[in-house]
Amino acid sequence: MSAFPESSAPSPRSPASGASPIDMRCLRVEEFLKARSLAANSQKAYRRELQRFLAWTERPMSQITPRQIVQYKEHLEKSLAESSVNRALSALKSFFSWLIEAYPDSLSTNPAKAVALNKLPSPPAFDLLELEVEALVAAVGQLPPERQYRETALVAVLLHGLRAGEVAALNLGDYDGIRLTIRKGKDDSGGTVPLNRQARDSLNAYLKERRHWGERYAKARPLFLSQSPIPGQKERLGYQGIYYAIKELGQLAGIANLTPHRLRHTYATKLLLKGIDSLHARTLTRHKSEANFKRYAKRALAAAAERAFYEAIGEEPPTL
Repeated sequence: MSAFPESSAPSPRSPASGASPIDMRCLRVEEFLKARSLAANSQKAYRRELQRFLAWTERPMSQITPRQIVQYKEHLEKSLAESSVNRALSALKSFFSWLIEAYPDSLSTNPAKAVALNKLPSPPAFDLLELEVEALVAAVGQLPPERQYRETALVAVLLHGLRAGEVAALNLGDYDGIRLTIRKGKDDSGGTVPLNRQARDSLNAYLKERRHWGERYAKARPLFLSQSPIPGQKERLGYQGIYYAIKELGQLAGIANLTPHRLRHTYATKLLLKGIDSLHARTLTRHKSEANFKRYAKRALAAAAERAFYEAIGEEPPTL
């Protein structure tokens, strides 16, 4: 007989062992995030939403039912906007869908699938007017000379629909003199983006200026460099650097609340106003969701309807 009764021996998950119990649900969340090809910001958002759900319930994943998801939705609606509730539910739908594929023996149906998202109006596109774009480009001339080459190229690239995070990740090897290659975009939305002549000229001038100062070409070098306060150190221009550069230009141009993403909205809307087929426009902007892309079509449809109206009554469209 053992000198110590079995009941006195602490289990691996007992508080007496000094170790906290392992929550397998958290491990499954991390597995899910690793299995998905998500951008850093998207991964952070998914983790936040899934951890919020785990903090709300202690049930094992195999015991979650549609009823619990409905109760969780009602819980969120007490303090969150409808769009935030939808984001939380979408994360759960995606997670449980993966869980069924990865662990079919533990879960056979997606409990979140039966719970509908809130119906929301399509958000408007926050595109810039042509005069605002012109003011933005002109504002670069108010910057110190050493920044003008970079900011001119930066604005030109952002006006081709790239997200700030995508621009920050670009290397010299991603530009072939005609187009940019997005190797890792949001939700696997990589692809190529052709540049117009003005953008190519601006980018080429910026790169020529860097060569003038002795930089040697290497494919892995950043396409856009930060202006490091430490002499001799040139680092990648990151998301925050891009954000503040555009915000500063917006202030100089008199455009309130200007962000890099508004330039993406401007590009998408302009494509449709130019009459480009919606499918081609979505390919260029790398939107996966038709619903998300529809916001840009509203202004284009309104403009087309207005042109048709004046054509029908035999008048030239008036200009302001």
